[in-house]
Amino acid sequence: MTDVIIIGAGPVGLLTAYGLRNLGLSCLIVDKRRGLSSAARASTFQPAVLDRLEGLGLLDPLLSNGYQVRVLRDLDLSSLHYRDLALSAISGETRNPYRLHLEQYYFSRLMVESLPKLSAGESDSVLWGHELIQVLDNPHVTDDRPIRIVLNRLDSSNPLVVEAKWLIAADGAKSTARGLLQVPFEGMDISSPVVRMIFQQLPLAVSSLLEGLTYARHPHGNLSALRMQQAWRIILRPKNDEVDDALRGECWARKKLAHLFESVQPPEVWDTLSVQMDLYKVAQRFVQKRQHGRCLFIGDAAHVTNTRGGFNMNFGLLEGLELAESIGLSIQNFDLLGLDAVMHWAMRWENLTQSVLIPRTARLLDGSSPFLARNQAMTLEGLREASLLDIG
Repeated sequence: MTDVIIIGAGPVGLLTAYGLRNLGLSCLIVDKRRGLSSAARASTFQPAVLDRLEGLGLLDPLLSNGYQVRVLRDLDLSSLHYRDLALSAISGETRNPYRLHLEQYYFSRLMVESLPKLSAGESDSVLWGHELIQVLDNPHVTDDRPIRIVLNRLDSSNPLVVEAKWLIAADGAKSTARGLLQVPFEGMDISSPVVRMIFQQLPLAVSSLLEGLTYARHPHGNLSALRMQQAWRIILRPKNDEVDDALRGECWARKKLAHLFESVQPPEVWDTLSVQMDLYKVAQRFVQKRQHGRCLFIGDAAHVTNTRGGFNMNFGLLEGLELAESIGLSIQNFDLLGLDAVMHWAMRWENLTQSVLIPRTARLLDGSSPFLARNQAMTLEGLREASLLDIG
């Protein structure tokens, strides 16, 4: 028996666990993987999240591995004209007026290392290699009985039954918990994949055009360029008639970059650069209800969106910390006031998902810059929204 069980040891699940243990609550984190993955994934931490991490004493350890972006650039590659927006414009609203580009692996590793320090009785950060296979009992929220689940250890045939006051499903876009509870994941899948290319170095003529975060436009297509501490991350989104070619390998992506930068760089140079490339699918999906009995859905288990702008993970990190605080109230106050805190959390983030996250990311499907207003003007409000300061 524990206060909270969290399924999924991604950034959102781990930070939620940190918030819970920081409040003195017991928390079991379960993940079916053998350990942390070092694969390239989400890599942008927004000012609203950085402020929360700083308040928890977690920011300083991250800064040494990340790249601080203080200027955003909107670049027209056909004319080479650009517009810059300095994040110092929001310095009056945040203690950290910059975006931190950091592979999520470093963040997750910090969480795994930090969690045992918060609770001497729970030395293990994560119960690795255990998969949720059944929900035995999921009582109504007003029922005092715990939620009971069955875990299967991957190298054993002996299942483990555990119970808790709350179960948090943070187990990703293909959430097992969501499937077991038959919770619909409404929305649509985007037919065109995202192509992610990681270059250790770009040609000088190209890198000199780019800021730490650049959204570039061209008649041949759009791209996003993110400066990491020791690399560049280039994101391409093939058009529908380019998908087949993009799926065949690196050739399409190299040719696309040659076209986009043809006015500043000889095309043949792109064939000589070493690159790490992968493709991934994106979607615009969400759960209508965050609370199902004593199970709560957060992060990718609750919503997946277009990755442009780095909204989805940051949205999940903010909701996870707020959920930890709400569960703290629910456990420390054994009356309706405590239950109301969790139910209020669920309704608030259901509303924010449908009124903010989904429409804000849907507007970016055409390649728009997230910090520009709909009329393509640079505004303070657009920058606040791009930094999630309007909800954080």
